[in-house]
Amino acid sequence: MNTVNALGLAGSLRVGSVNRALLRAAGRAGEPRIRTRTFDLAPVPLYNGDIEAQGDPPSVLELKQAVRDADLVILATPEYNAGLPGVLKNAVDWVSRPPRPNAWEGRPVAVMGATPGGFGTALAQLQLRSALAHVGALVMPLPRFGVSQAHRAFAEDGSLADPATAERLERFLGSAATWAARLAG
Repeated sequence: MNTVNALGLAGSLRVGSVNRALLRAAGRAGEPRIRTRTFDLAPVPLYNGDIEAQGDPPSVLELKQAVRDADLVILATPEYNAGLPGVLKNAVDWVSRPPRPNAWEGRPVAVMGATPGGFGTALAQLQLRSALAHVGALVMPLPRFGVSQAHRAFAEDGSLADPATAERLERFLGSAATWAARLAG
């Protein structure tokens, strides 16, 4: 696998989200093996079995297909009240549902996050990793990547302001590319 086609999902719907900014920075980082496209989770409704019984909404079908088409899924999670944001848990739930096979199963996944707080989304990442493992995703175990004090982490052009953080992101993405390639066989 020469180029890893990655799908980026941000766990915040806010236009000015630091996790959306982190995905953009990842897309511009110096890891040449990864080509990233993002998917906006805003149109995906909350999971509801009654909606599912009538057939998946178009946004859900698009999300499931985007996950199936990706060599790697990169999730950028905020941390809300020491936990996983509902929008990402909702995406995990919808993508795992029938009638087609669970698109998470066997899919390489890398988890990262940014927060204005001091712990770099460690608790949210732990919960997200657990949910993804439960549905069969192959979550990259190490390295882990989190950005604390994220409201100060980005330059005006959207790049990471701190060279050491940018270097850690590049190492994280390099490991993710290797993870996806290794699992692809």
